[in-house]
Amino acid sequence: MGLILAMLCGCGQRQSVSAEKETDRIVIWTWDDTFNVKAAKLAAKEYKKTHKDIQIIVETKEREEILADTKNLIASKMYQELPDVIMIEDYDIQDVLSQYEDEFVDLTDKVDYDRYTDYKSKLCSKGDRFYGIPFDSGTAALFYRLDILEQAGYTEVDMQDLTWERYIEIGEDVYQKLGIPMLTLDPTDSPLLRIIMQSGGHWYVDENNHADIEDNEYLKAGLHTYQQLLKRNVGVSVNGWNEFISAFQNGSVASVISGGWIVSSIKSVEEQSGLWRVVPIPVYDGEIKTVAASNVGGSAWYVLKNAKNPDAAVDFLVEMFEKDSDFMNELIGEIGLLPAVKDMSGYENYLAKDEFFGGQQVTKILTDLSGNIITVNYGSKTYEIEAIVEDEFNNSLTQDDLSDCLSNIQVKAAAVVRE
Repeated sequence: MGLILAMLCGCGQRQSVSAEKETDRIVIWTWDDTFNVKAAKLAAKEYKKTHKDIQIIVETKEREEILADTKNLIASKMYQELPDVIMIEDYDIQDVLSQYEDEFVDLTDKVDYDRYTDYKSKLCSKGDRFYGIPFDSGTAALFYRLDILEQAGYTEVDMQDLTWERYIEIGEDVYQKLGIPMLTLDPTDSPLLRIIMQSGGHWYVDENNHADIEDNEYLKAGLHTYQQLLKRNVGVSVNGWNEFISAFQNGSVASVISGGWIVSSIKSVEEQSGLWRVVPIPVYDGEIKTVAASNVGGSAWYVLKNAKNPDAAVDFLVEMFEKDSDFMNELIGEIGLLPAVKDMSGYENYLAKDEFFGGQQVTKILTDLSGNIITVNYGSKTYEIEAIVEDEFNNSLTQDDLSDCLSNIQVKAAAVVRE
């Protein structure tokens, strides 16, 4: 009888352990089905080959939704509802860490931050502690449809070493001949302004986190360029991410100026293989000068320490996105990932020719450009300030003199920075 009881107890223990393992899961929140979401799902599939008892659930949410839902759950102390892993964009993280540093797992001793570019590592930190695993670099470039440009009489040579004025001239001509604008512009999102400002080494705030608007010549240049793009039918207004993506996917525009992460969305339309090319962004070469390199976006993975399985989440992220160079090399080929690391020599796909872009070495081109990006202080209020810029600027689109507009932005931005 005692033996039978012992056996039953043993079975009960095994069943309990098995049940516990079955419920041991990692929940990840991220955005962009062709890029971040796809990367997380591929990582989960690879990780489960050697960790069969872990369930990994990848949920697609918009960037703003991730932040809002996470903050609400923390404020309500509903920790059991938190995801284990969230992706946070580089522009957001300093504001998040300033409010919620204690909610994140400290990864300082678990990740080799010397591997990553200095600006990415710095963005993931607060003081001398590090909280994120850098994922992608947001190196900006000009991606264009060669077939559309050729219909208007332009060649690949014409798209090299562009200034903003020349880009606008070409765009104006393309529109007159074909009725196709060059790019989209979203009045509720201003990546173009960020790209232009950083190409000149400036931002909405200065190194001391003071609002830098009224005397910011690079912001002024960006706003003027924005006006010209609309006035001369080079840019067309869209509303939101889906309209932005569909415009270049369906050929409604001839180019897109964005971060390297946009490659996965471009390549999702397989029938356009061979029609796309990539070149550096345009520059200013007059009274103000910029470099043909900038950054837009870029993100990192973060673990919430009060979620259900933070330890398992850390193990997963470190193994797949920090230590597994073969997997990261796979992501370069699969989604066009540009890892935010100093040395790309360990990834053979870095040099691969991409037939979708006419045989160009896209990852190498973007990596070479990343070495010329000027580091700026993003501060912690990028999107709050940008909302002010968009509101004031949209009311001044037809004005040649933006002095009053910039003055108003300066006052409001200064108040936001002081909060």
